[in-house]
Amino acid sequence: TKVRKYWDIKNNPSMQDKYLFKIEVKLIRKQLGPGKILDAGCGEGEGTLAYSKIKGVIIEGIDYSKTRLQMAKRICPHVKFQQIDLLKKYKLDKYNYIISQRFLINLKNWAQQRKVIRDLIALLKPNGKLILLEGSKQGSIELNEFRKKLNLEPIPIRWHNQFIDDNNLLKEGFNLIDGLGGYFLLTRGIRPYFDKKLDWNCNFNRLASKINMDIKYSRLKLWIYEKNKRGK
Repeated sequence: TKVRKYWDIKNNPSMQDKYLFKIEVKLIRKQLGPGKILDAGCGEGEGTLAYSKIKGVIIEGIDYSKTRLQMAKRICPHVKFQQIDLLKKYKLDKYNYIISQRFLINLKNWAQQRKVIRDLIALLKPNGKLILLEGSKQGSIELNEFRKKLNLEPIPIRWHNQFIDDNNLLKEGFNLIDGLGGYFLLTRGIRPYFDKKLDWNCNFNRLASKINMDIKYSRLKLWIYEKNKRGK
């Protein structure tokens, strides 16, 4: 309830770093093709809008925040949105692709995250993909260890987020596909050492978004579950 109230406040942004957001979208788009897509925890619909432009897709968005859905409907009037809490009873279709982009981290523990993951897998069509772009405990620790070497304070995980242990996703049958480690290392590690001023839109971040990414130091990681390979 506390987390839902947070997201029902219109002025609370889901991602202030728009260069990071663009990288997220680019990584996820590589995994998508024609078919039916569910954007689970779609928020204000920025990602939904980007994915809706892929040729041959039909996309739906769901979120439990009425405020976020109102925002999403304004920028994606052509998309079907529903207010759904995935921890409660609901009815949804079957999908070729399901996207969770920083959605699962808003659940309070791994037990809830695992339940939602398994329920989403059940909604996949044969050969379908569940695509997770979620916070990584290991990546957060690695980045903070680097910052410590530069005498920088650790970056805390926000109160309403529960980053996921990479090992838990491996046990559930996910494959680790990619990360954004280079961007995190440069913008959250190197730049703060030389410039304490926080500026997500600075030219340094723009240039950092152009480099190749990696897994290490990445607070966000891209995971894929392919239903056809698991025999489920």
